[in-house]
Amino acid sequence: MKKVTGHQVVEQRFADALQRGNMHHAWLLHGIKGIGKYTLAENLAARLLCESHSACGSCHACLMLAAGSHPDVYQIGLLEKKRDISIDQVRELLGFLALSGSESERRVVILDDADRLNNQAANALLKGLEEPSPGSLLLIVCADVEKLPATIRSRCMLQHCAPLNPADVRTVLKTEFAESLGADNVLLDLAVEFADGCPGAVSCLHERSIIDALQSLAKLVADMASSDIGKLENWCRTNVATVPHGLIVRVLLQPLYPLLQSPKPDSFAATQVLHKAVHGCLRWPGEVQRQSLRPAASLLACLLELRSALRSPVQQR
Repeated sequence: MKKVTGHQVVEQRFADALQRGNMHHAWLLHGIKGIGKYTLAENLAARLLCESHSACGSCHACLMLAAGSHPDVYQIGLLEKKRDISIDQVRELLGFLALSGSESERRVVILDDADRLNNQAANALLKGLEEPSPGSLLLIVCADVEKLPATIRSRCMLQHCAPLNPADVRTVLKTEFAESLGADNVLLDLAVEFADGCPGAVSCLHERSIIDALQSLAKLVADMASSDIGKLENWCRTNVATVPHGLIVRVLLQPLYPLLQSPKPDSFAATQVLHKAVHGCLRWPGEVQRQSLRPAASLLACLLELRSALRSPVQQR
């Protein structure tokens, strides 16, 4: 079982509730993708079922959990090639929670991708939350908590999981990339920078070609207002099919953070134009999927809009 890094506050709250014997029946772990929420849920389940309630890793329960064979744990999430989590999946989840435990008095379900529940599934889950089975624990993992109905959120113990600090990101990536990056601290530094608090966002950096592509993009957009349109177009055409779109946006916007956080006092209109362009970049990965846009052409359009906003005389001062 993977070690949890960076979420000690949530772990301690869970441990305290367990020690007091005041365990809420549903915990909702929410925060942006790639920060280890699912790993945290697995470790909370281990803490509950461990013979010493410490996720020791060596007792019979922990060994079964590590092997994925504990009979009192059930995991569901978005199925491959499916757009949402169905009501049938939720019914199976609730049916499992209603059973008696095999190895303990507890049953635990980890529900991943909860923001992908369809309406019927969400309604079925709400009924289960309103009438929890004795001894059951539901660990809900969600990237966008606002997509869950307020009625579900209100019946859960909400736990916000924040992005990791750079030291914790480095710890995670150093272990994950031990074989691919080895002792190359320069590339590790680059991965930490691109991660921006989310180690999962850079899991693809095992491939050197993707690292090279992101480095070249970072150079192109370092001074976006003066960037070469031809080179931007060539980068889009060459790399957009292989580099994860979320990482492209992350690298693209990183140089703009200081400007967005400290806008010039006399540039309200120009700042609004810039925010609109940035919003378009943030929406681009989702729009490509939802509207079947051509990735290279639509990305170039976002880049040109952003470049135009940054070339405003007010922004240039």
